[in-house]
Amino acid sequence: MDRRPIIALLLLVVCVHSGFSVVCYQCNSQYDPRCGDPFDPYTLGEVNCSMKPPLEHLGKIQPTICRKIVQRVYGKTRVVRGCGYLTDDSNPDGRSCFQRSGTHDVHVQYCTCNEDRCNSARSRSGPAAGALLAIALLAAGAGAGASVSAAPSAL
Repeated sequence: MDRRPIIALLLLVVCVHSGFSVVCYQCNSQYDPRCGDPFDPYTLGEVNCSMKPPLEHLGKIQPTICRKIVQRVYGKTRVVRGCGYLTDDSNPDGRSCFQRSGTHDVHVQYCTCNEDRCNSARSRSGPAAGALLAIALLAAGAGAGASVSAAPSAL
């Protein structure tokens, strides 16, 4: 029995990610120290970004990404996590970070991503883990098929 269609279907189900909503952590380390780094997400809030209303100054743009902002002002660090509205189309994998520094000891790192709960401190593999699993299954199936087909010639 050829298992490749089943494996392909599993791969499709694991790797396809809905572009209509993303779930992000939402917190501010000024009000809850668990939001900072190292991040403790176990009792912090999550938000379905598709349920948030559009911001008035952005028109009808809906939030479709998660963001993590690390601000250091005069030596004090604050981490803000939540939904983001504007994407960086130059990054095909949906992840991007940039840093800015200003005068008077002001530094900001702004990171965005488009997978559920990807704005944690830990990196989340999401669909990549599913792709690796599918590749491993295909390799195992190919290896098993190769040993079966090689067995008759060895006789």
